[in-house]
Amino acid sequence: MLLMEKVALLNRQNETFALAMIIESRGSTPSHVGKMIVYRDGTIEGTVGGGLAEFYIIEESVKALQTGQSKIVEYKLNKHAKDGIQMNCGGTLRVFIEVYKSKPELILAGAGHLAYALAKLADFLEYPYCVVDDRVGYCTKERFPNAANLFVNEDIGEALREANPNEKSYVVIVTKDGDDIVLKTALQFPIAYVGMVASKRKVITIFEKLKSEGFSEEQLEQVHSPIGLEIGSETTQEIAISIIGEIIKLSRETKPIKVKQFL
Repeated sequence: MLLMEKVALLNRQNETFALAMIIESRGSTPSHVGKMIVYRDGTIEGTVGGGLAEFYIIEESVKALQTGQSKIVEYKLNKHAKDGIQMNCGGTLRVFIEVYKSKPELILAGAGHLAYALAKLADFLEYPYCVVDDRVGYCTKERFPNAANLFVNEDIGEALREANPNEKSYVVIVTKDGDDIVLKTALQFPIAYVGMVASKRKVITIFEKLKSEGFSEEQLEQVHSPIGLEIGSETTQEIAISIIGEIIKLSRETKPIKVKQFL
């Protein structure tokens, strides 16, 4: 597979990665052209010439992934030059590092009015999403035509398990009931976010129940409830906007990345 075909595939798969590409090469350099995919852990596909310059480019690519910002970097491949790196080539390399960041993948637990409003916003933002519910009449393709998947099960916890949440999943619990079942299930997966629409009294009741079942305080601290940004929202559509706003905010925050040794 050609490197740019792999870039297109990773983009379709909603993966996070960087593409480092030589945009200018002056004088003697290991390579005058080159592209390289850099993953969050520092592993690569392709090359921009190898050696110490490539090491620094990988390092800068990982930093760019951490901040979510694309950048241009330049290296003087001359150990005797001011600001030069320990190489003897003598030339100069400029490299554009483009960050491809995955979008939040929403799991809407519940298929009611609020989930419908959230789905409309997800469509507008081009966020992938699926819907889980225990009601066949609500969780339909007609109601959610752009959903990646619909999972219906009379046991809504089982419906969520079928959705198979992962580290890119943002689980939004907007069920008519069974919040505790959905939350209990969600906390068993390595998800990016879980938020629940519930009153303060209901949250306390659910948390106490989950504590009695062995869930830790640390696990429960992950739960966003009340859900959404505080914007004085009242209508269903306004609440949906506050929830999506919170998800956007949290998805932009820098998270620590475990990096493999480059060399």
